[in-house]
Amino acid sequence: MTIGLLFYFTKPDPLRPIEEKYVTEIEGERKSFVREQDAMLFLFDNGIRKFRRLTKELTEYKDSSKLPIYEFWQIKNRVGYVLYEYEPYIDENEEVKRRRAYSWRFIGFGRYCFAPTKEELEEKVKQLIHKYINEPPERGLLTYPYYTQCYRE
Repeated sequence: MTIGLLFYFTKPDPLRPIEEKYVTEIEGERKSFVREQDAMLFLFDNGIRKFRRLTKELTEYKDSSKLPIYEFWQIKNRVGYVLYEYEPYIDENEEVKRRRAYSWRFIGFGRYCFAPTKEELEEKVKQLIHKYINEPPERGLLTYPYYTQCYRE
């Protein structure tokens, strides 16, 4: 399985327009974008299911095997990415601590969420999507471009 790369470059490049800071790479082929969500959807639409986020060339990292690998999930026509990372929480003594959990972030609009297992995370995301679909039209969550741009069959 191919792992895609998503770069965020702040240094100008003569081969890339200055406003296009997000660059994707799939098997050596690069394409640049203005917005991060467009770059992520491009990766997803081209069959990439796992990707890395980078801020410099891959060769400039000391050990690229330690870089986190994000995974695309599609749940009810919405696409997001998942990572097993640290979740902040407040314990019984009102202290902020961290624990390992799966985190989901929508591409486009939507609240992120955490869960200890993949199954629980999927249920939480389904509940959020159901909530967004039932929001009143005044919120604007189901209008173009917020919903339709990130909608996938």
